[in-house]
Amino acid sequence: MRTPLVRLVTVVSIVLIFTCVGALAAPGPQTAWNVFTLPNPQITPAWRGYAPSACQSSPEACAKDNRFWEQWDFSNFRTAIDSTFAAVKGQGKYQGIMMILPLGDSPNYWKNIRLMYNSAASHGVQLEAVVFPKWKYGGEYCYLYKTNAPAGCQKDYGTTTAVAYHKIWNVINFMQTVSGSCTPGTYHRPVAVWYGWGDFSPGYAALKSFWEALPRSVNGNGCNLQAAYITWLDTPSSGNTDVQQLQKYVVNQLKRPYWVNTELYSTTQIQQYYSTYTPYQTIITGYWGANDSASWGQGMCGKWNTAAHPTRFGAWTFYDMDLTGSELYRAYINGGMANIGSICTY
Repeated sequence: MRTPLVRLVTVVSIVLIFTCVGALAAPGPQTAWNVFTLPNPQITPAWRGYAPSACQSSPEACAKDNRFWEQWDFSNFRTAIDSTFAAVKGQGKYQGIMMILPLGDSPNYWKNIRLMYNSAASHGVQLEAVVFPKWKYGGEYCYLYKTNAPAGCQKDYGTTTAVAYHKIWNVINFMQTVSGSCTPGTYHRPVAVWYGWGDFSPGYAALKSFWEALPRSVNGNGCNLQAAYITWLDTPSSGNTDVQQLQKYVVNQLKRPYWVNTELYSTTQIQQYYSTYTPYQTIITGYWGANDSASWGQGMCGKWNTAAHPTRFGAWTFYDMDLTGSELYRAYINGGMANIGSICTY
């Protein structure tokens, strides 16, 4: 969920993806993904002190857009990143990490992504990227347009192709090749991308055209970017008809999976949309303002039960960013976190 302020921030959170083990009495999800977004005092301590010269006058302003990932050097936080990933694996029992990042392109941007991947891999956890595009290349929706990009989108010179289209293609491709080439037609790790805006509706044709333009086997590395792509929907867009129509087309006619991540928080929201995109749906939720791991576990257990123990379930965890106006969904509390597989035992 992004309020106007939160949409300006690179969030720190956790998405938990689990497989339910049969009985209704299961203590909690048995596998989980931990999603990081930055800056955060736990992962990037004293980050303001490492601001590049162009951001020293207002580090927070830079942290609210693409510049934190593009201009900061995350190697300054290597020790904190490694220790946090170790805690995620050991204390929380998470199998993977999802990180939310803006759409960007700079030497540090790619270096920082690689550093995060290397740290995750060294601790035996998987890595997935979630792209909240922000506005460096125009409207957030500009990434959809290989042709006929609307006004407000930066375009390749002499064409109607949005610059953001190439940039999102590069991110999805980089996330596959950071660990080497793919077996032709496969992918190494998924990449979710934000979709749905209150002030602009791209429409089904634009979404379908974007998805179809993603290659199923990239020349030179064989990676299937189409299969790697996931649609991410905020709460107001959870019932988006463009996404529902495209998923039905891909699943029913092409006989392929099409994954959708939906942010659902209240009991009413969860009950209304928890099965809209099944069996290819991740439910992402959170528990607001928990003061300790026990209260967080109890709150998350209630949401898990409301969603009828779905196959894929997510929860914001590192949402305690080192920025003003942050939301209070978090699971890393007082220097520790609950074991996600035991949330219903607290």
